[in-house]
Amino acid sequence: MRTNTRDDGPGLSHTPVEGYFDPVQYRREVDVLFRRHPIVVGHSAQVAAPGDFVTHDASGQPILIARGTDGVLRAFLNVCRHRSACVEQAACGANKRAFVCAYHGWAYDLTGRLLGITDGTAFGEVDKSKYGLRRLKAAEKYGLIWVVPTALDDHEDATLDIDAYLGQLQPDLEGWTMEGWERHSFEPIAKKMNWKLVIDTFLELYHFRYLHPETVFPLFLDNIATYEQLGQHIRIAAAKRTLTELEGQPKEDWRITDHAIVLYAMFPNTVLTYTQDHCGIFTSFPIGPEESVLHFSVLISPEEKAKKPESYWEANRNLFASALVEDLGIGETIQRNCHTGANRQQTFGKFEKALGWYHAEIDKAIL
Repeated sequence: MRTNTRDDGPGLSHTPVEGYFDPVQYRREVDVLFRRHPIVVGHSAQVAAPGDFVTHDASGQPILIARGTDGVLRAFLNVCRHRSACVEQAACGANKRAFVCAYHGWAYDLTGRLLGITDGTAFGEVDKSKYGLRRLKAAEKYGLIWVVPTALDDHEDATLDIDAYLGQLQPDLEGWTMEGWERHSFEPIAKKMNWKLVIDTFLELYHFRYLHPETVFPLFLDNIATYEQLGQHIRIAAAKRTLTELEGQPKEDWRITDHAIVLYAMFPNTVLTYTQDHCGIFTSFPIGPEESVLHFSVLISPEEKAKKPESYWEANRNLFASALVEDLGIGETIQRNCHTGANRQQTFGKFEKALGWYHAEIDKAIL
């Protein structure tokens, strides 16, 4: 800030425009990134008590997440083992004792075990131990829920070592932990743009002055940010205008969230944005090569929520939403323009290095 300089990389970087619409690359991304990698599918607050459950379809796999009477959170494919109907139709619920398929009434307990078959004797001989719901690797930590959306064999362990996956990011999430936080709001936003293009909008502040002059730009210094690559993940600190107030204050009184928003791009498709008293969570899912849905949530700690009126939280949520309208609106035009032949590649400047890192990690993962 003092020198009005940028956190520059060594030079320009690029990604081919075909990466935003090529069907072969898209299929590879789905098969690898959205089947073999841990994906954020929810928040602990959604399944806080035994018998709570949520369903999740945005990854392209039908997922059922439930907390058992033992307090353990488990994830399954939401697919009946009889004729492949969904065993749970609702988006969420509480006080569940069993999941009963609406098609023929096959019932499963909260651990996925097949409890019973209607007209069982007449149906024929079935080894119920082999017809439980197909399990998924899952982890619940730091207030978030991750799932790897590929069915496990019966002998495979469903434990997911999420700390190993987070790597250098783990100490930060432990420090920012959102355990016990409440979900203030949730909105799915479908757009005609590639899922990666959605993530691109979060990885630089260069556009704030031009695209967000009336929404978020008045809060931030112009393109003053730091960018760090933490394995496959990225950390960004975006400086607010109040950073100038720190001059002359003792460092022991400095608190980063008073004067910056800290963003984490968790590979492959989630961005966390931590502010003074809440966190915005943005997870981008592919619908097709040129369509996606963004899951936008705001989480708040109960202690902070009690200190301020609902109007305050709604204003913060609306600020996020207004910037999203601007980002995703121009993103849809970029998606269309990728087909024009005007550019063969997207060009990222030295201070847009996080974009280069991100696309390099995508390319490496799907090789």
